[in-house]
Amino acid sequence: MSTIDGIPFRPLGIIKSVLEQTGFSISHCYEDLVFVNHNAFLLRMESKGSEISLLFNVDSDEDKRRAIASQLNRHGNDSKLNIAQRGLYRLVPDEKSQTIAIEFMEDRC
Repeated sequence: MSTIDGIPFRPLGIIKSVLEQTGFSISHCYEDLVFVNHNAFLLRMESKGSEISLLFNVDSDEDKRRAIASQLNRHGNDSKLNIAQRGLYRLVPDEKSQTIAIEFMEDRC
């Protein structure tokens, strides 16, 4: 497994530890996305292992976003991860195919 600055390309173990330190847990992973137990936000692993994007669900409590982002950023920095708030996302059900798509609205916080 290749690493840059000691951080693997997809640092799922480190992300899991950071989430647990902040009281959250992983509910599901899909490729580069990490879904969190309550669905208020998700994390996206970027091309550089230490870079993690934080995206909040459009339906999440706006008043809690700043505190969550601050906690994740602080614990992420302790683990050499740069967790940066990048915007919002929404889950869009497709009843015809019985699937759910994720619509990203980056740079909208």
